[in-house]
Amino acid sequence: MLLLLPLCIGCTNAKLRKENERLREELAKAQQYVPLQRDTIRDSIEVITQKVVTVEKIKNVLTKEDKQLLNDIDIKVKELEQLQKTGMVTRDTVYLEKDRDSVLRYKDAWADFEYWEKYRKLNYAVRDSLAIAVKREYKHKFLWWRWGTKGYEVKAVNFNPHSSIRYNTTVRRGE
Repeated sequence: MLLLLPLCIGCTNAKLRKENERLREELAKAQQYVPLQRDTIRDSIEVITQKVVTVEKIKNVLTKEDKQLLNDIDIKVKELEQLQKTGMVTRDTVYLEKDRDSVLRYKDAWADFEYWEKYRKLNYAVRDSLAIAVKREYKHKFLWWRWGTKGYEVKAVNFNPHSSIRYNTTVRRGE
């Protein structure tokens, strides 16, 4: 009887670990389009914060498009440690100035527009930049000592005041 007790406990633990991993993968898939926690710094710079989801098998949370992208950039799924996807949208209203050559122009730090009326041609360039920081959350703290890792938090900063981060997903393979 006592010999079967560790065997039953081991089976129960394995089932619980599998269920826990399945729930983590489900959470990772569900968090892809969750509304982001937004903040503003320096009056116009948007910062978003999101928890990193740690999974044992990262391939289970990748979409078909993610796998195709990895294939295109020559990364095997089993080599992947972390994947972050960020979607952005840029929108603004600009007022063009007319040139003597019948060219309408607009330029600022983030965008250039040039419309050639004669050729009915619009040239444009939009610039943007992101800063992404990953912060480790400690499992244990005592005075000034910290140890263990509870999880990670990603902060993404978009410097273009006309752009907005629509979604941000970060998935990391567990240790």
